[in-house]
Amino acid sequence: MPLFDFMYDLPDWAVFLVSVAEVGALCTCALLLMRTLRRLWPERHGANLVTTMLSGILLPTGMVIAFVAADVWQTDAKGRNAVEQEAIAVSDTLRVTRFFDPEIREPVLADINNYIREVIDEEWPLMAHGQASERAENLLEELVVASVRIETTTPDFGQRRAAQDLRRYVFEIERARNQRLIVSHQHVSITKWFTVLMLLFVSACVMVELHIAHKRPLYVSMGLFSLGFGATLFLISAYDGPFKVQGNIEPSSLTMMLLKD
Repeated sequence: MPLFDFMYDLPDWAVFLVSVAEVGALCTCALLLMRTLRRLWPERHGANLVTTMLSGILLPTGMVIAFVAADVWQTDAKGRNAVEQEAIAVSDTLRVTRFFDPEIREPVLADINNYIREVIDEEWPLMAHGQASERAENLLEELVVASVRIETTTPDFGQRRAAQDLRRYVFEIERARNQRLIVSHQHVSITKWFTVLMLLFVSACVMVELHIAHKRPLYVSMGLFSLGFGATLFLISAYDGPFKVQGNIEPSSLTMMLLKD
């Protein structure tokens, strides 16, 4: 399960505020921890942290966040590519049906139309929960069976060849759909989220220790730290689970292929 599953149903502005608030909470915890440590373990003269310590901890923090963000955006790109490939394959199946006689073409067009509607209306919402439509799978199987039946029962060479192309394009739809369903299960793991948040907490502790004796620089640093890294977490959260976040990847290319009744 994703660590921040509840955020998938929030609008973008709310996700941004939650992300900033999360980093702000880490900064507050760091402030409380460092103040407690100062009371329990008083500072000795000349034992202050040097400013290079902050740069040293921010470097691995930024690298880890960059790696996580790269994985998220690659997953998003895979999902978009799968949807585009599926739409292209559907378009090819529609094109092939023009070579069939009307009594053959109409049932095939009906199955294609029903498949597109099933994906848009039923399967798309199901993917947000990691599920798939069994009816969409059955409709693809019906199209494969129909192509075999046309090829074996039709004497016309052109229609037999069109049936072979139909079957090939249906297999391409199936491959693209499988890739889309695989992407729908991918998200940032709890281990990665824990690592990112832990590194941010350590960075916040170092920042607080460097400015703890001066309130204004301390609070300004905490605010800028929360805003900057909160915006970064917002970008990761907004693209994590591309089919879970409402409005992230839409079936617009498939909708364009939908036949009009």
